[in-house]
Formats: sequence, structure tokens, C-alpha cells
Amino acid sequence: MNSDSTPELTCCCCNRADFIQAGTYALPVRDTHPRVEGELSYPLLSCVNCSHVTAHPLPSDFDIDRFYGGMRFWKGYGVNDTLQHRDWFESLVSNSSLWENFNRAKNQLAYILEHSELTSGAKIIDFGSGLAPFLYHCRQRGFENLYALEPSAVICAFLKEQGVMTFPSLLEVFIARDDLPKFDLMVVSHTLEHLKNPAGVLEGLREHLSENGVLYVDVPYKDNLKPYHQGLHFHFFNETSMREILQKSGYRVISTHTDGFTFLESALIKILYFVYGLFYGKSGGVSANKRIDLPHRLLWRPLKWVTGLKINIFISSMDLRAVVKR
Repeated sequence: MNSDSTPELTCCCCNRADFIQAGTYALPVRDTHPRVEGELSYPLLSCVNCSHVTAHPLPSDFDIDRFYGGMRFWKGYGVNDTLQHRDWFESLVSNSSLWENFNRAKNQLAYILEHSELTSGAKIIDFGSGLAPFLYHCRQRGFENLYALEPSAVICAFLKEQGVMTFPSLLEVFIARDDLPKFDLMVVSHTLEHLKNPAGVLEGLREHLSENGVLYVDVPYKDNLKPYHQGLHFHFFNETSMREILQKSGYRVISTHTDGFTFLESALIKILYFVYGLFYGKSGGVSANKRIDLPHRLLWRPLKWVTGLKINIFISSMDLRAVVKR
């Protein structure tokens, strides 16, 4: 597909307007509208210049709302009637999906501290925080000024009880505010791929970053190429497109890293995808199936610890991350 046939679309990373077809992104709808059932799918285009893959056209607002609207979606993130009565740590590891997020957040903080200098008084904000495992690890490391942006009012109320300052808002609304402090660390983890205009959000966030502040970005790596999908993602980054969008948005890239698999891990993940396709691929995913939680706890976690496997079952195993400054 050339620029003449898609004049309305330019790449959010490099601003070029030449694209080729890149297949279709499809995922099960976990809580369907009574009149709409089955799979949600939309076409993808790949930028000829930087190979960034984007959804075009985007799903309708109706489809987006029905994907996020059901309680089954939120229960996978630990949101239920007992949330307000639970300990923070217990909430963060209450199911296997959350446990994997908890461990990823610990590794993210270690990576950030390796490439930055933050004092205990640094103002740290996590965007799209969920139950904020990243901020929990920050608290454990002695950081005091913790903030979270999360659209869920229920989660924000829970985090306030943990001493976290919250913004029950969307990122697009947050960046337009002029009454905010300057932040020393901004974390955008597994959020950028969900945004309709990631470049605009990154540019807006820069205005709220302190002079020597750090922005950390973490996204799934080329997850459009995976055989099965779960997240409602509109953008699929690679190393080149990530650098392009960060530099275009006014940032200086300090460090980037992309996860990789050993031969054993590559073979094992193919087996796991095969099993997933047989039993869970069309049913909303293993995160919705409690029968998986016990063997995950008793068998999979010890296996990972003994062998050093980096594979996750409930969250992405291959991520692309970057630390940048103004």
C-alpha cells in the first residue's frame, strides 16, 4: 500500500506515509455485548521506513468499550469486591497473572536504577499503574513520593489507602493539566501500545518531566507476530520505531534493551502456544481459568526459579524497554 492510497495516515514514529499490509490482529472478546459475540479483529499496516506496525483503521469506540467494559477483564487485574480489604502485597500476588506482573515490575525498577540516579525524595509516577506493583517495589527501596495514574476509580481508592497519590484519569487528560509537579521518574509500562496517539502523549509527558528527570518506556516486542493475542493493542514497536518516536518527541535515549530467548525457551514457548491454541485460544485466555493457577504456583514457578527461564504465561515474555531524558 503506498502513500496515495492512504493519504490520511502517517507513521506515528517517523512521520512517513508509505505502508504495506501487515496482516490482521485478532483477539477474543472476554465480555461480549448481548448482540455482539466472538472475535474482535482489525487490519494492520507496516511502515516501509521504520517497520512500525499500526492498526488501521482503529476498532470502533463500541468495540473498545465492550472489550474493557466487563468485570471479567478487571478481575484478571485483581479488581473485585474484596480489593479494599486486602493487604497491598497480597493483592499484587493474588493470582498468577498479577504474580508475573509483580516480578516484571521488580526487574523494571532494577533496570531503571542501573541507568539513572534517583534520590529517595524523587517524585515517581506510574501511568496506567493497575495495582501498582512498580510503586510497591519503589516503596520497598525507600522511595517516598509515589504517584499513580489509573482510570479505575476502584483501584485509585485502593492505592490511596497505601499512601500513593492518585490521578483517576486518562493520560490524554493528564498531559493537558498545568497544575502538576515536575516528576523525576515517569513510568509508561505496557501502556503506549494501547494509545491512539502515542507520539502526542509522549510529547505531552515531556512537559511534566523535571530537568534531570527520566522517562521509562516498556512495551511488548512485536507482539503482532505472536500466534495468539490478548491485549487490545494499536501499536507494535521494534527497536528502530521506538527510537524514532522517542527522539521525535524530544527525548534523548540513554539505554534500550530487547528481551530474547535461548534455544530451549524458543522451543518451549512454541509448545505452550500449541497447548494454548488447543484449550484456551478462543475462550478468553488462561488468565480467566482458575484451574491454571495452582499448577502455575506449584510447578511453573519452581521450574522458572531452578532453570532461570524468562518465559511468562500470563504476560508478555519479550519486551522492548528504553530509558530516556529530556
